[in-house]
Amino acid sequence: MEFLVSDMLKLPSLKDAVVLSGEQYLHKAVKGSTIMEAPDITDWLKGGELVLTSLYPIIPFSEEAQRKVIAKLAQKGVSALVIKTHRFVDEIPKHIIDEGEKNKLPIIQIPKEVPYVDIMYPVMEEILDTQVKKLQYYKEIHDQFTALSLANESEIKIIETLECLIGNPVALFDRNFYCLATTQPDLVHFQIVEKNFTIEKTEQMKFPHYRQMVRHQGDDGKIGHQIVVPIESINQIKTYLLIGEMNKPLHELDFIAIENAANALSLELVKKFAIAEVNKRFKNDLLEQIIEGKIPPHNLFHDANLIGWDLEGSFTVILFKTSRDIDSSSSKNIISNGRDETLLYEAINQYTPNAIIGNRSGITVVLKKIEMDDEDWLDKIKNRVYKINDWIKKQNSKIKIQVGIGTQAEDITFINQCYKKALDALEFGEILNGEEHITSYSELGVFRMLGHFTNFEELKSFIPPSLQKLLDYQQTNKTDLIKTLKVFLQCNQNATKASQQLFVHYKTAVYRIERIKEITGMDFEDGEEMLQVQIGLKIIELIERENINKY
Repeated sequence: MEFLVSDMLKLPSLKDAVVLSGEQYLHKAVKGSTIMEAPDITDWLKGGELVLTSLYPIIPFSEEAQRKVIAKLAQKGVSALVIKTHRFVDEIPKHIIDEGEKNKLPIIQIPKEVPYVDIMYPVMEEILDTQVKKLQYYKEIHDQFTALSLANESEIKIIETLECLIGNPVALFDRNFYCLATTQPDLVHFQIVEKNFTIEKTEQMKFPHYRQMVRHQGDDGKIGHQIVVPIESINQIKTYLLIGEMNKPLHELDFIAIENAANALSLELVKKFAIAEVNKRFKNDLLEQIIEGKIPPHNLFHDANLIGWDLEGSFTVILFKTSRDIDSSSSKNIISNGRDETLLYEAINQYTPNAIIGNRSGITVVLKKIEMDDEDWLDKIKNRVYKINDWIKKQNSKIKIQVGIGTQAEDITFINQCYKKALDALEFGEILNGEEHITSYSELGVFRMLGHFTNFEELKSFIPPSLQKLLDYQQTNKTDLIKTLKVFLQCNQNATKASQQLFVHYKTAVYRIERIKEITGMDFEDGEEMLQVQIGLKIIELIERENINKY
């Protein structure tokens, strides 16, 4: 569609023109024309001009200066230099021709009888005609893709239309470069050989894009080129539009079609985002009512049916809490949190299909169906959660995930109780096990009771006097004695096993146990006292972890 130097040479006024240099660069586009009436013309050029001259402005220059003028014209992107001879020069100097060849600038000689206007007017007429055709084509393509958007056509229909327009296969990938749709299966399977990572806008297409060279799996590993256009929605890249130059190279009109297709896809993503946000709010409202147990069962199942939720059967609740190690003052936090939630939703949908997902107070809530008679249900849930965590870490290692798992809910009416237990597992699991840990309510043990104490001074009153004596012991080996006591009780008062876990000699472990008896007066044969001591040790652990989390 562009008017090229080679097209210009077909004009009647240039029938006697001779190409002196840059013959292999006659494919340059001509975007305008001007006359070189002064040597400083290069200060006013924008690129793509056809420059006509008699060389009069630079005749007095030295050879070196003349070379510099030719080089600067080439640097400015001049499409061709047309020189009229036999008026001020009988023959074009060889060093000017050589400089043109060196700088890939076509230099064309015309006879003195040819007026400049006989070249400039037809050239401008052709350029304007080309621009009108381009505008007409742009309008036709724009109207075509607008009609698709108004008709609520899918992304598949958009890329199929684009393929028909440009004569090359088209595919659509998600942000993780998983193929969502393609017009030709062979386009999906490739290996990147070389990639231009710079996302740019060009005169051919204002939409940001980049190029890559690939090796296709079929066709005996044939090398091909692709254009990749990131499609954004609400400041986030959602999909990639990929065009393979498998049938023919892309030309200017093809880029017009690609740009309009990218706009149509962007609008489609915005529309889907808006619909998804409305659905998300509705789902969160319904989930809130399920958790609170406030909605009548008839209305509950009716509303759930509208959004495709199956509320029949038994469930458990899984809570996901995400965080990052980033500057809290950064304006990017809100965007990051939104992207983290999106990644989490993708992972949950991938590894727990058909689960009910929502959000409450910044925590992602998942209702997962389970079988009441399945003894391994908790292990299966944990296995899925581990896969979710691993997948997210591969996408972004900075995201931290804390998980709490509730108990079994016989039916949907018991979800509120299961949710509270999952919340306990999430909160106390972080206190007991630190960040990025998966904790089920059943693993909390005695902390199910202890964790509900908000007054630590009151909680300390449950520490038995004998253990308190050890805590008040002022010698430097107090920490070793407390650790030995804890491990000794965990090993059912087996000193040999305790010494192995402590990595100390057996006699050292026995000595420490005897010292504990002397300091505290504990009777290790008294089962009730030992139970109180174990609870006291749990209380100490809970208080210590809570103090650590505060800082």
